[in-house]
Amino acid sequence: MASIYKNKKAKTDLMNLYDKKLKELKIDVTNIDVDTKFGKTRVVKTGNSKGKRIVMFHGYNAGAPITLEAIKGVLDKYCFYVVETLGQATKSEETIINIKDNSFALWANEVLEELEIKKANVIGISYGAFIVEKLMIYKPHRLEKCILVVPSGIVNGNIWESTKKLTFPLIRWNITKKEKHLKSFLSAFVPVEDDFLYEMLSLILKGVKLDTRIPKLLKPQEVENFKAPVYIIAARNDIYFPGEKIAKRSKELFSNLKEVFLLENSKHMPSKDSYSIIQKKIVEWIN
Repeated sequence: MASIYKNKKAKTDLMNLYDKKLKELKIDVTNIDVDTKFGKTRVVKTGNSKGKRIVMFHGYNAGAPITLEAIKGVLDKYCFYVVETLGQATKSEETIINIKDNSFALWANEVLEELEIKKANVIGISYGAFIVEKLMIYKPHRLEKCILVVPSGIVNGNIWESTKKLTFPLIRWNITKKEKHLKSFLSAFVPVEDDFLYEMLSLILKGVKLDTRIPKLLKPQEVENFKAPVYIIAARNDIYFPGEKIAKRSKELFSNLKEVFLLENSKHMPSKDSYSIIQKKIVEWIN
């Protein structure tokens, strides 16, 4: 299997940073390695083992540490399982999964089987929401409640805005390798004060062969038979998936949409200030 990393050092640096971040969170975790026909999948379990179980699918190349940091305040209430996506910069195997067919649903379903979760409360973040959408289409009976956070697969951002704030700085950085262009690119979707995110995303851009496949947008007919409750947290200033557009299209997509909550003053990657708001909504919706 070809590696997603450009060299061994890139993988080592990213995994060291992953371990460092997880350690800094000071939470007890259990690592579960699940064998699936798509590849070995790392599931990070934490929280209150007697609480309601919540399965989380993280953002693109994000992994468990970032995901758990955002929900640290509610770990005493629920038992969380963060499923690390195959083929991304995580502790799962590097298998690339087909995004056009039902492979992601089959893979996620296998993981739920192994965890002995018949019906799951799920949280899908960004790219992780696309995985949850695949479950909605192909394995709807596995889902109890769905919370989608800054979700992909519902709308796309403004092409001119993306070109100006993402594409041009990235091209400049690729040519010059000057940090100011990399920072300009990252600042379009990363909170300014988050040094860890800057470090991690810099390592990913420099050391990972990025998967540039873009998930297709969900069609209403694909989820017309999906009846479980759907809750959405979107960000008003999200360059990738603008909050207002998500609010509008979600109503067209989901007959069972319960609420769309818009984060103010938040980019695609929510700031630490918004963690308490996200946690509050999770408690409100899951309970």
